[in-house]
Amino acid sequence: MKNKILYILSSFNLYGGTPKKTLDLMKYFGSNSVLYVYEKGYNEFRSKFEDTGGRVYDGFYGKNLFRHLSILLKIIDKKEIDIVQTQFFWGEVLGFFIKLFRPKVKVIVAFVGPFKPSKIKSIIANYLYKKIDSFVYITKFVQNEKQTQFPILKRKDGHIIFNGSSERIDNETECAQLKNHSVFDIAGLVDWKNIQVLIKAINEIINNYKRECYFLYIAGEGPYRTTLEKLIEKYNLQKHVFLLGYQNNIGRLLNTCDVFAHPAYAEGFGIVIPEAMLAQKPIIVANAGALPELIEHEKTGLIVDPQDEKQWAEAIIKLAENKEFADNLASNARIKAEKDFSAEEFAQNYEKLYNSLLYNSK
Repeated sequence: MKNKILYILSSFNLYGGTPKKTLDLMKYFGSNSVLYVYEKGYNEFRSKFEDTGGRVYDGFYGKNLFRHLSILLKIIDKKEIDIVQTQFFWGEVLGFFIKLFRPKVKVIVAFVGPFKPSKIKSIIANYLYKKIDSFVYITKFVQNEKQTQFPILKRKDGHIIFNGSSERIDNETECAQLKNHSVFDIAGLVDWKNIQVLIKAINEIINNYKRECYFLYIAGEGPYRTTLEKLIEKYNLQKHVFLLGYQNNIGRLLNTCDVFAHPAYAEGFGIVIPEAMLAQKPIIVANAGALPELIEHEKTGLIVDPQDEKQWAEAIIKLAENKEFADNLASNARIKAEKDFSAEEFAQNYEKLYNSLLYNSK
């Protein structure tokens, strides 16, 4: 592909799914890709984007629309950009004005989650979307949510492209040592990630099922930490539940855990699920959001009620203590991920979208 793509990204934060998949796209398109980042922070990851062969620009101008736009238009003209891809509200605003001043450039908005913006932002977004050329939904769930929130999207060009991922590699840096019967999740510590149900499930396993040697590990950080710490203390689980914060060696943690559990009740996709599938781990997910689109019950994992800690406890025990069953699910999950959720499949689907937009405009 000879066309040039400009990606507009909020930050270099590779702990988040959106920067990670943008990096995968830049690896695939190499020197044909350009990145513009508009928020400071996580500069330690900048070199990874530069190593793709694409050009990286930063524009740390806050909400100064004029400064952002003047820089972006110069980049578009200098690099002869054909396609601009963006996400999040501020990125959508920038995409709208790019389309206004450079109408030949194709602008794509990729929705990364299902949540509805505030009332004022919704009014603005409804107007912005009139100018956008195409929209990408990461799952059917997100498509349904967004088209309900913004009926105009039903009349606009839209495509479902599942996120993709590469297998997480053990990078040999130090990390937590997981014990036997370990349950692991990668999640921001926010309410809707629903880590609280896993803590309650561990309490069920230890106190009601009388199994002492079960342990829960969560890699991630966020504002809900204090609430979760209080819950851990309430159940006296300090020796069984560990909030690890951000971790640099996710590969080793995935490779050494016994069960991967992700109970989020409003997940737009959940890039951690393909990562766990590629690591060939037995997986439990919530019957909510987009997660049932990724996992097939009792074939590639288990699906349980997001709020029923007893179901989670029973599912965890079932996988941890029935190795043949767990291994069969894990093997099927890896095959499924390699087929449908690989980084290469993800990038190729975007390449098809880019080509169709440019071809149809001629």
